[in-house]
Amino acid sequence: MITMVLVNPFSERVKDLLTIDLNDIDQSLVRLSIARSNEKNNDKYVDLDERDDAISLFLLLQSLAQHPHAPEVYAALNAYEHLLKERLSWHFSDDVLEEMRTLIPIYYIKDHMVADRPLSKAVDLPGMGTILPREDLFRLKTMRRSEVEYAVVWTDVYEVTDITRQYIVDGYLYLTKWELFDLYSKVVRKRCYDYVHGLSTRMEGVNHPVYEKISSKVKALLKTETRIERTASGDLEEELFPPCVRIALGGVSSGQRNYAITFLLTSFLSYARLIPSTKVFDRESSFTLSQEDVQILLDEVVPEIIEAGDRCDPPFFKEQPLEKLNILYHLGFGMTETPTAADYGKSKWYLPPSCTKIAENAPQLCEPDAFCSQVTWGVIDRERAEEVVNKAAAKERMAEGEQVLALLLKRSRTRDAIAEELGLDKKQVAPLLQTLSKNKLVGRRKITNPLIYYIRKKRASSRKA
Repeated sequence: MITMVLVNPFSERVKDLLTIDLNDIDQSLVRLSIARSNEKNNDKYVDLDERDDAISLFLLLQSLAQHPHAPEVYAALNAYEHLLKERLSWHFSDDVLEEMRTLIPIYYIKDHMVADRPLSKAVDLPGMGTILPREDLFRLKTMRRSEVEYAVVWTDVYEVTDITRQYIVDGYLYLTKWELFDLYSKVVRKRCYDYVHGLSTRMEGVNHPVYEKISSKVKALLKTETRIERTASGDLEEELFPPCVRIALGGVSSGQRNYAITFLLTSFLSYARLIPSTKVFDRESSFTLSQEDVQILLDEVVPEIIEAGDRCDPPFFKEQPLEKLNILYHLGFGMTETPTAADYGKSKWYLPPSCTKIAENAPQLCEPDAFCSQVTWGVIDRERAEEVVNKAAAKERMAEGEQVLALLLKRSRTRDAIAEELGLDKKQVAPLLQTLSKNKLVGRRKITNPLIYYIRKKRASSRKA
């Protein structure tokens, strides 16, 4: 069977495509290996020739295996996961489904259904050895806004999905077509991750120029950032936490526990402890986590989350012990019961939810204080702003608007702080900011995420010290 595009790079068929001589390799494949590591290039590779696809992918994975915990590994794997989802959405067919089944069993529900009886309360699936309540199918279709058409065995996918939030009957996890694409892409990503880590020992000391070129170019292409803005001790400063986090830490009632503990605290505490930087919201940036950092997540952050769960009413993890696995999943360790540093990267390390999401999903947590509502002004086009200020300084004639701009080039400030520092009336500052904003030199900045609240308050506290 031949498919138009490659969706299972680990199939037996693909192995025949990988016989190459590194010393005589087409340089276009090397360039492709490098370029495909960047998600920005995905659109170019949706219809990639499967031989070029397979060779360039494995060249990339083998090159990255020399440093399996480097941030470019995770960036490249994320790019491939997203490429697969896009590829499946464009090219899904019966042949492609058969190719996907060479990786994990996938059941098309209608193929296993007894002649449909619309008035019956259940859908009989003898080919799968189960019966599905018809009412559940209707509810799922309403909730997911699409028909549930596929099923997979939950044990085949539990490491790449939060099974506590999936619909499972008799060991089968039921999915819409789009959910299947997403889940399957995560399974392939996990296989690639395992391949890289399994190969890492054998790649030690392998210094082939092709691997070295790909590795160095990928690192340069992704412009990998190291950790920034970390305090000397790295300790969390709880007095600077936003109200929603303080409420969650104190324990909440049953209706709010899942969101407060699993979604908010897990992400907030981990990023606030290791990377208290607004750059985590920049998709262009990635960060190195050392083995020490990963151990901090396990030894310091996880216990604090567990303690907060135990303060809930009723105690969260005593009533729902599986949620401990979910905490580890959201921290990037996959669905692993006893994770080690080597497990980091098996799943996505989730960012804290936005203030809007918290207000929508857990309104009892949202009790804004004055700092939550604070609006600051900051430069949005640094190059142009510096040019304006430098020209004014050269003429030794700095107008009030240019003085405001020079002040904001140092750091963001509130309108009141600008007025105080420049000795201006607050009413004078407002039109100056409006003019600078119209010229797209500065912009208003509101707190839109609990982590941003913490970072800003941390900076303000440091300036006062």
